[in-house]
Amino acid sequence: MNARKNKTGHGPCIGTAAALLLLTAVLMSGCVRKYTRGDIGSYAKKISRKGSVTVSEGYREIQEDEEGYLDHLWTVTEDESGIKFHVLDDYYWALEEVENQLLNDYASCVFLSLLERQQLPMDNDLSLKKTEDSGLVKAEVVCSFTDAAGLEKCYQELLSLRKAIDGAGYPDLEVPYKVQYQNPLRGAVDYDIDEGDTSGDLGSLDEKAYAQMRRNYLTCALDFRFEDVLAQFSQEEIREVVDAPETVRIYRAEGADSSEPDYYDGVIGSPKYAGISFGTLYELLSIEGRKPEGNAWHYSFKAPDGARIEISYDFDDLSGFNDKRGKLQKGYYYLRDDRKVRMSAYYANHFEASEIEALTGLKVGEDRPYLTEEKE
Repeated sequence: MNARKNKTGHGPCIGTAAALLLLTAVLMSGCVRKYTRGDIGSYAKKISRKGSVTVSEGYREIQEDEEGYLDHLWTVTEDESGIKFHVLDDYYWALEEVENQLLNDYASCVFLSLLERQQLPMDNDLSLKKTEDSGLVKAEVVCSFTDAAGLEKCYQELLSLRKAIDGAGYPDLEVPYKVQYQNPLRGAVDYDIDEGDTSGDLGSLDEKAYAQMRRNYLTCALDFRFEDVLAQFSQEEIREVVDAPETVRIYRAEGADSSEPDYYDGVIGSPKYAGISFGTLYELLSIEGRKPEGNAWHYSFKAPDGARIEISYDFDDLSGFNDKRGKLQKGYYYLRDDRKVRMSAYYANHFEASEIEALTGLKVGEDRPYLTEEKE
C-alpha cells in the first residue's frame, strides 16, 4: 500500500464549512482530478494480479480530518478470486492547493484473504498486525527474536510465507513485515529502543534481505556492546560493519592533525548519532589501558579529578523527566562518588564526546559520514 501524503502541512486551521467551500472551488478550477467509476476500474485492473475486476456502483465518503477533506472510498472485487479490496481517492493539502491521489490496499487484502482461506502458513513465531486508515487496511507480519538462531528462524518462516503467497498466484506481493530484535534495553525506559529491527516487504524477501537483518542486528550489538551477541559473529563480519562507509567511526581526537584519523578498532558510535554508548565507553577505556572494573554492562573507573565514576545500563530508574504529554518518566543516570547524575535526556544511554572528555580525560571524535555529506 502506498504511503499517504501528510495532510497537516497547511497554514492556520480553517473551519469545516470553509474547507468544503475551498475544496469545491479547487475542484471547479481543475486543480484536482475527478475520478469516475470507470477510472477506478482501470486503475484497479492494473494493480490486480488477476486482471478482471468489478467496482462498486458508488463510493463511501470519509471525512478525513477536522479541516473537512472528503475522501472517496471505492470497493473493488477481483472477479476470478472473489477477493475484495479498496481504492481511496485521497484529498490532501499540498502547500498552496488541494490535490488528490489514488491509494489502495490490494496487497494487504489479498494476504488477509489467503490467510482466512488457510492457504498460508503462519507459524507460531509469526504474528499479524492489522490496522485501518480511512478505510484502507494494512496487514503487517511481525516476528521477534533474541539471538542469531532466532533471527534465522524468523527469516525461514517469512520465506515459507512468501513462497506460499507466490504459489497461490500472487508472486512478489508487497506485504510488509518487521523483524524485531528484543534487545535487553528495549523496554527499560518509556522510549522505544528499536535498534536491530528490520522492515521490508515479503515480495522482495531473499538472501540479501536476510543479510541486512543480520547487519542491523550486529550494528545494534556493536553500538551498545552486547558482548554475548558479538560472540555470535565472526571477526570478518564485525570488521565489515565497522569499516563500512556508512558506519559512525570513533577516533582519537588528541593530536589528530593527519589526513587519516586514528580510528579505534572494533568499535562504533550510535548509527542514530546519539553519541557513544555506556558499553562502548567501557571498551574505549579498556583499549586505552584505563582498566575499568567490571564489564561493558556495569563498570567503574576513576575520573581525572579522582572521583569514582560508576556506569551501568541498569541505572535507568531516576525520576524527574516529563515527556511532551506531561507524564513523569524514569531515565538513565550514572554515579559520581555514589551521587546520581542525570543523563542529558531521560532515555539517553550515550555520551557526547565533550562529556567523555570531562568524565575520563579522553579526547575522542566521531566520524559521522551522513552529516558530513549533508554539510557539503
